[in-house]
Amino acid sequence: MNGAMANHILGIDLGGTKVMAAVFDASGNIVSRARAKTRAWRDNELVFQTVAHTAEQAIERAGITPDDLRALGIGAPGPLDPDTGIIVESANMTLRNFPLGPRLAEAFHCPAIVENDVNAGTYGEYRKGAARGARHVLGVFVGTGIGGGIIADGALYHGFSKNAGEIGHIIIKAGGPRCGCGNRGCWEALASRTAMTRDIRKAIRRGDKTLLKDKLKQDTDLISGGDLGKAYRTGDKLVVKIMNRAARLIGAGIGSLVNVLSPEIVVLGGGVVEAMGDDFAGRIDEAVRDTAFDFMTRDLRIVRAALGDDAGVTGAALLAQEFVERQ
Repeated sequence: MNGAMANHILGIDLGGTKVMAAVFDASGNIVSRARAKTRAWRDNELVFQTVAHTAEQAIERAGITPDDLRALGIGAPGPLDPDTGIIVESANMTLRNFPLGPRLAEAFHCPAIVENDVNAGTYGEYRKGAARGARHVLGVFVGTGIGGGIIADGALYHGFSKNAGEIGHIIIKAGGPRCGCGNRGCWEALASRTAMTRDIRKAIRRGDKTLLKDKLKQDTDLISGGDLGKAYRTGDKLVVKIMNRAARLIGAGIGSLVNVLSPEIVVLGGGVVEAMGDDFAGRIDEAVRDTAFDFMTRDLRIVRAALGDDAGVTGAALLAQEFVERQ
């Protein structure tokens, strides 16, 4: 393990389409970043090599060595066991029973903390971003899937299974479209970027016109958040219709969760929310207030995430730092 002089923390954010790593100095500032695409990953070992290589790049760019790391934290898709650092399985990736934490600790000779990726993002926003100062936070991140994080009375809420917050797999429409998790009608099967892409593809087959037709040449192509945002702002009729429906569904799901959890602030994040801007977030806000009880939403704030791509790495690094401080 690294010595007492080690004062940098490495934060890693592992998602279905990219991995990002950032090195934080003793004051909590990001001193370097590195990223890589994850699209072509096929097995556990390849996943690990890509994560390790991206982390090495960030360390190198920071002008330090692994010996300068006090700890590292990684946000990864679950379900996972935060105590052992094992990824149990993942709806949108191939990882199964993979000892990600132990492997990273061995590779970088420092403690490695593994947390759910959206929990890490929500924690980053809670400590350094849009939810600073709040005690009860719901993070909703809309991207390839829909992920959630819950801060209850100032602490990440893990629940009995240690995997609380899998909000994307609430059933919104019984018997609805098939989800990556195997169920039908999950929230993320109706309103994630994957679902939006599927709905646009279907409409093109029916003969509807859209500027995004060229983006869907391969069956595996997913439309990027940026392309969705551009088409939406251009007034592409099909995209506007599908995105407005998605906003209503996202808002209805959040409204239902507001009735269960009663947060003081909801943080909207993820690639789709970032790319779509205020109009989309405003429609979600409206649908939340239409769905939840008035007394639950009276003082509720619904805000866009402030840290962008840095939310996940920031939260992961903060959790790693707190872990070593507790030891």
